[in-house]
Amino acid sequence: MRIRNRLAQTVGAAVVATLALTACGSGSSDTSDGKPSIVASTDVYGAVARAVAGGDAEVTELFANPTGDPHEFEPSAQDTLKVKRASILVFNGGHYDAYMEKAAEGTSAAKVDAVSLQEEGAAAGHDHEHEHANEHAFYDLPTMQKVAGAVAKTLSEKDSGKREAYEKRAADFSSKLDEVIGRARAIGHTNPGARVAATEPVAGYLLSLSGLIDAAPPRYTAAIESGTDPAPADIAAATSLVTGKQVRAVVLNSQTENPVTTALAKTAEGAGVPVVRVTESLPEGTTDYVAWQADNVQRLSEALKPRP
Repeated sequence: MRIRNRLAQTVGAAVVATLALTACGSGSSDTSDGKPSIVASTDVYGAVARAVAGGDAEVTELFANPTGDPHEFEPSAQDTLKVKRASILVFNGGHYDAYMEKAAEGTSAAKVDAVSLQEEGAAAGHDHEHEHANEHAFYDLPTMQKVAGAVAKTLSEKDSGKREAYEKRAADFSSKLDEVIGRARAIGHTNPGARVAATEPVAGYLLSLSGLIDAAPPRYTAAIESGTDPAPADIAAATSLVTGKQVRAVVLNSQTENPVTTALAKTAEGAGVPVVRVTESLPEGTTDYVAWQADNVQRLSEALKPRP
């Protein structure tokens, strides 16, 4: 779990400020035109919710910045008020978006928590073994299919007249994501045992789905994930993986790039090792979750193609 954030420290102030705004309290509600109101923690979850809701519900996301770090997001009092007034909340959970978890306490809104859905599936033996230290559930494509299904279910409960439309959109979303999942698994079939070096575990679930082995030194990635500089020995170990071409690609989180990861990327490029940049929120100009992940899979596939 990432340590480098101030969310837990700042949520309290936002909640206190919101209580002043709400005066007599708050509860879940629909919009003025009667549509269910959904608030998502990030634009990633907003995209999934919107794919299911269509035009039949209003979707708002709190964090939507392709160049910012979602771990450093500090919700305003107005943001927290939106959460308090929503009828449905969609978020990652697992303390990734702790501001949402905290603000959601005591509300009557229906809650769609991706990590909880992920853990339920793992406990039932329906999913692959999950990397419980990796809270980035939005890169776990089968779990995101469950998120879409849960959004459809909660919307149907609040707006039963459009149940069929919600369920159809969720099924369409899942079907499209099945195609991406198939392409991801094909990477592993084509490149059995392929090793990569990920500077952070952000895309870990997608790498596992693709049959790829993350060979990056654990202490190196733990330091990057916590926002600290890795020890010189760990930097040297990560660098030697690249210079010795012991990995087929470097996977880098472009939203939290720092001098250490930038240096590794430059070393990789100089050694002819492809660099695949991933993000934690939707890239500029992208509004569709499936398209985003399809692009991630395509770039991973291209990176692993044999080179002359």
